[in-house]
Amino acid sequence: MRAEAISKHRGGMWAWLFQRVTAVLLIVMLAIHLIVTHLYNIGKLNYDTIGARVAHAGFTAVDIILLAAGIFHALNGLRMVLMDYWFTSRKRARILTIVFWVIGIVALVYGVWALWPWIGYQVR
Repeated sequence: MRAEAISKHRGGMWAWLFQRVTAVLLIVMLAIHLIVTHLYNIGKLNYDTIGARVAHAGFTAVDIILLAAGIFHALNGLRMVLMDYWFTSRKRARILTIVFWVIGIVALVYGVWALWPWIGYQVR
């Protein structure tokens, strides 16, 4: 019974563990993001101040971690729900997992691409 509960076909122990880790990362990174964005810049939110904030390497790291954790957490949660109700065979579950990994990687690349002008600014 225990092996059945943590088998890859039913979700997997690592997926369960990373779901919890990304939840903690989301809470911490979102708190940092909101505090820096809204408490330190009260009344000063415009393109220049946001650009200066995003150009800081530490805040870019926070944004990328927040993006990666959010994408993984959302897609893994959706994957688990779909595997519970519709994708009950191993083959379909594996295909679903591969599709969600591709979607996640594409979304992460697109998000980093959106931050790239400021990342490139840091390197110069």
